[in-house]
Amino acid sequence: MFENSKKTKKNSKQKNNWSKLNHWLHLWLGLSSGIIVFIVSLTGVLFVFCDDIIDELAYNSLYVQELKEQKLTPEEILKAFKKQFPDRKASYFITYRDPKRTIKLASSTKERDLQFSWIDPYTGKVLTSGKAYDFFYVIAHIHSGHIPFGDTGNLIVEISVWIFLIELITGLILWWPKKWNRSTRQQSFKIKTNARFKRLNYDLHNVPGFYNLLPALLITITGLIIVNKTLNKTTHKIFDGMPRAYAAIRDIKPEYDSTKTFAPLSPIIEKMFKDKAVEQVKLSVAAKDSITSLFAVAAEDIGLKGLQNGKTFSINRYTGKEIEIPVKVMNGLDIDDTTMNLHIGFWAGWIGKTLTLFVGLICMFLPVTGFLIWYGRRNKKKKTQSV
Repeated sequence: MFENSKKTKKNSKQKNNWSKLNHWLHLWLGLSSGIIVFIVSLTGVLFVFCDDIIDELAYNSLYVQELKEQKLTPEEILKAFKKQFPDRKASYFITYRDPKRTIKLASSTKERDLQFSWIDPYTGKVLTSGKAYDFFYVIAHIHSGHIPFGDTGNLIVEISVWIFLIELITGLILWWPKKWNRSTRQQSFKIKTNARFKRLNYDLHNVPGFYNLLPALLITITGLIIVNKTLNKTTHKIFDGMPRAYAAIRDIKPEYDSTKTFAPLSPIIEKMFKDKAVEQVKLSVAAKDSITSLFAVAAEDIGLKGLQNGKTFSINRYTGKEIEIPVKVMNGLDIDDTTMNLHIGFWAGWIGKTLTLFVGLICMFLPVTGFLIWYGRRNKKKKTQSV
């Protein structure tokens, strides 16, 4: 009996020590990474509806006012754009199944200055251009830490995201009630809105943090798969894919031959639209003649980063035909697209984006409410000691 009592005390002490360690980790890891997590979450929230915002800003130019018998060829469109904007270089364009939709063309200058232009496919006239593309480019690079600190910023963000992953796990352990009864269930699952600020702030940290756990884990883990080389390679190995698949596709191309001419682009686009599920086709624009292949994407919806129900192709510029891509490389493309779609909420249209927006907002405010909890307790201890 005496031995059993000793064991019980020992187990109780071990649990208490573990609880203190978990609390310490959650507190100090959170304080050390809170500002970075806040910035990463804020920029992520701003980026979620980037495609909708970009289109909304150009709403008057998304559709043509008058349909004509025949559209201009992509080559004629590119030539007309260059004539109107000689200092800009086109990088890709998106054309739509809907005959009323204008062509969306991405371009840049030597100083970057990214922008989208909406072009009447029947006349080649640029209806409007907007710099929201450049804004979201900056937001995405702040999100990754590349702006303003380059590779060092990438590393800082990656470390902070790893810390946030640990925070989610230690937070769940802290949230878990020691005893399950009516009182603990109410405290764990409901926010007491009529409470004083300290209790309300605690509930705003505790309760949304729990409900947010699984989607936050999904966004965090997919983010780490994108940025961490080891985790990325492991994911591709598990699903039989090739890391850096987009770079690998660039190497699969025909040799440059100055005696050959390039195939017209219209048949390439028309062939992709034969698939009834395809609503949009994206085609890259070769920067110079020595580039002998083009990227093409056929999908239901194409965003800055996301791709819904689509497929990526590599096109031989001389023949206009699809270049056969090894299965492992195609698997790599699918893995990268799926990971990105899950990360930015592109996997389920506006529903996925809205859910991701709310998850991001909660993640953004967790460091704030957590800091206020720590600050309140710290001040309380100081007042007690002074008395």
